[in-house]
Amino acid sequence: MAHAQSLPTPQKRSGSLFSSSGFKIFITAVVFVAGAGFLVYSSLGETVYYKHVDEVLANPQPLIGQTLRVHGFVEAGSIHEAIVGQNTKRDFVLTYKGSRLLVRSEGPKPDTFKDLAEVVAKGKILDEGGHYVLAATELSAKCPSKYQGAERTQDFAAPPPAPNVNGRKNTSHATTSAQGS
Repeated sequence: MAHAQSLPTPQKRSGSLFSSSGFKIFITAVVFVAGAGFLVYSSLGETVYYKHVDEVLANPQPLIGQTLRVHGFVEAGSIHEAIVGQNTKRDFVLTYKGSRLLVRSEGPKPDTFKDLAEVVAKGKILDEGGHYVLAATELSAKCPSKYQGAERTQDFAAPPPAPNVNGRKNTSHATTSAQGS
């Protein structure tokens, strides 16, 4: 009779670091925390405040040197532009609720940038001898709506005039459908 030999049963390696499910969970948690930390850190570095001119000038000291977006209206007659070398430099005054802030910018401007335009300027607040200036790196001018304040010139509730026999619009003011039979 032959002896049946039993094969050794495989045993878990207790010393293997990478096969442990606890280690895999730990690595996953480290990657998640590192990713979340990076997102928080990167968003803190790019915080840009949005304020109106009057809010900036109410307490400008804490804002000096910070990047922010300032909203206001271009004061009529305040735009001064000059071409220096290859760049267009401009300065103008932004107003809001009676407060006035000098803005300096360089480079292209929006097509709708003009006197009395509603503008958001992004830049840093500087203190120039007690006078506050926004050194703008970006200008955004809001587009005036072509529908805002437009008068109604046509009654859209009335049916359109019937075309005449030639297929063209009827140019007379009387319509044929209004005449009785």
